[in-house]
Amino acid sequence: MPRKPTKNPRLVDRDYEILDHLARYRLTTREVLHKLYFDDSELNAVTKVTSRLTEHGFLNKYELAPGRSYFVMGPESARIMGVSPKKCKPIGPQALPKEYATLYFCCMNEPQRERLRVSELNKKFPDLMARKIDNSHYYLDRADDGTVRLAYLRIDQGGTRDHIARKCEKDIEDRQRIPSFRELIETDRFLITVVTAREAKADLVRETLKRRSWPIRFRVSVVEELALLITRSLDG
Repeated sequence: MPRKPTKNPRLVDRDYEILDHLARYRLTTREVLHKLYFDDSELNAVTKVTSRLTEHGFLNKYELAPGRSYFVMGPESARIMGVSPKKCKPIGPQALPKEYATLYFCCMNEPQRERLRVSELNKKFPDLMARKIDNSHYYLDRADDGTVRLAYLRIDQGGTRDHIARKCEKDIEDRQRIPSFRELIETDRFLITVVTAREAKADLVRETLKRRSWPIRFRVSVVEELALLITRSLDG
């Protein structure tokens, strides 16, 4: 018979950092938590913490792939963080690759980046908010020369390289209709980062993007773990 959680389990500072991390990225994994918050410990130290937080309703655990799992907010953390209880449910098959790749691109690739929450985007760039575009997959990209640009993450979910290029074209067209966004584009302060699962596919995407002129810059990055969730056109 499962143990009954205590009514008021004590949370430590690191627990709150994990909850804030989940509010930003929607999901996480043991490997990501280990890198961010347990770099001086073994991986089993992460397991002990996530097991405790899951037991007390602060995390929910779901299968990512055979033998792999991911965590989202549990009902207790949703209450504390003031987010919808819907965030406690499993992430749907269409959204999961996008959220997972966003997490790994920002937290596991170097240099680390930080996804902008919608509330942060609204505070920093209120004129960029729009109802019919994705407002939840931006980060601030810092170039080698120190230039900072608003960047949108376009995640490869198995489409061909031409399909990805068409998606990027639509991303730009949708944003050019917004005056403040159009100004960012015209002043070289916006870029799109394409994330795919294989270096070979990344090379093909770069080659395809170079075939025509664009009003923005691109970054193409690889998150190998994305291959766990993609079964189509990994290399084409």
